[in-house]
Amino acid sequence: MRVHLETFGCQMNRLDGELVAGALRSAGHEMVDGARDADAVLYNTCSVRRHAEEKVFSRLGADARRKRDGRPLLIGVLGCMAQRLGERIRRRCPAVGLVCGPGQLARLPELLAEAQNGRVVVALDAKRGEPQAGGADALDLSRDPSATPSPAQAYVRVMRGCDNFCTYCIVPYVRGPEQSRDPAHVEAEVRRLVDAGRSEITLLGQTVNRYRWRADGPEVRFSDLLARLSPVAGLRRLRFVTSHPIDFTDDLLAAMRDLPNVCPYIHCPAQSGSDAVLKRMNRGYTRAAYDDLVDRARETVPGVVLAGDFIVGFPAETEEDHAASAELIRRSAYKNTFVFKYSPRPGTTAAKSLPDDVPTTVKKRRNLELLAVQEEVGLAHHRAYIGQTVEVLAEGPSARASKQPRQPRPGETQLTGRTRGGHIVVFDGSPSLAGRYVNVEITDATSLTLMGRTTTG
Repeated sequence: MRVHLETFGCQMNRLDGELVAGALRSAGHEMVDGARDADAVLYNTCSVRRHAEEKVFSRLGADARRKRDGRPLLIGVLGCMAQRLGERIRRRCPAVGLVCGPGQLARLPELLAEAQNGRVVVALDAKRGEPQAGGADALDLSRDPSATPSPAQAYVRVMRGCDNFCTYCIVPYVRGPEQSRDPAHVEAEVRRLVDAGRSEITLLGQTVNRYRWRADGPEVRFSDLLARLSPVAGLRRLRFVTSHPIDFTDDLLAAMRDLPNVCPYIHCPAQSGSDAVLKRMNRGYTRAAYDDLVDRARETVPGVVLAGDFIVGFPAETEEDHAASAELIRRSAYKNTFVFKYSPRPGTTAAKSLPDDVPTTVKKRRNLELLAVQEEVGLAHHRAYIGQTVEVLAEGPSARASKQPRQPRPGETQLTGRTRGGHIVVFDGSPSLAGRYVNVEITDATSLTLMGRTTTG
């Protein structure tokens, strides 16, 4: 069967999409780029924001029209949206023949075979509090290390689920309870990937620094896992996302300082600079505690680079609360910040008990204001690198390579890559540099990007 898979959402979803594609290939299916060339169209979905779900329903509507026109087509919805809505997806779009929750993805080849035979298949994860089948790494254990999208980079999941229950967040309900993977399994997967040439590994978890594993011996913390992985021969860079502020302990900062290949980059969402809003969000920390984390990180990890997330327009957010978020962005001097307008997610505590009382126009204004503050902060951060030479892992041609007004030298194009601190760097070079490490002298900067030229040595 020819299968088209489209993935929406976070890095965890992208990893799920990669692993699902590998499993389907192993089962004899052909993965195709275009939906119109496919016998089956699968959507690996996100439920964090309403816009992502509506985009999927738009795709489903177009696919349903193709089926009505007589084209044989199996339509499937996978992942978080499938888990959240279940049978309701089929009530809205009866053309869907397969609904599969994130914890059932390891079974996808057999589920697809059932759906191929004309049976409507709905396979959802157990509800919280019920026994969870399959473990934390059933899908990951079948991975083909040579099939990553990048020749040098790979994601590795270290845990699933979340137990934090921030009042705005749907993740604990669609991804289930926290389950950490056996560190031996994680290490074996990392070794296979590095042996296949993947020298930069990013460890993933909904709250990755909450990783804990206990079997017969002492508890393995996330810092212990980093120490176990760091000596893997050929592992040049070790990253992790995303972290929660309340679990960023001193032992983890010390590991970042002492382990030479752990990158000095922390993505640690604050969500708000206001204690009142943080309490309504059930974030579990105060503004002072977050400031303390930033200070400890800068004192402990030389050259640490910070990134954050913020939600504007959360219920009852005042102008003073909003100003506190802007001030936190300035104080933290983030490399970049993701800013989102609050929208209630059905099933969350906030949607049930907190009125969505900030007008849409105010949300839009506050969103633009925080983005403007971050642009100012990001520009200052990036311009501080002008004149420095940085190590860049070249990822391939820039998305703007064909549109740049100045043409590079013959045989070169505009490339993009990242530093150890996660900075995006654009520079001219041969496309053959993709997947290789190069030294780049930074000559200019914007609020999001560094520009430079390659150097020798």
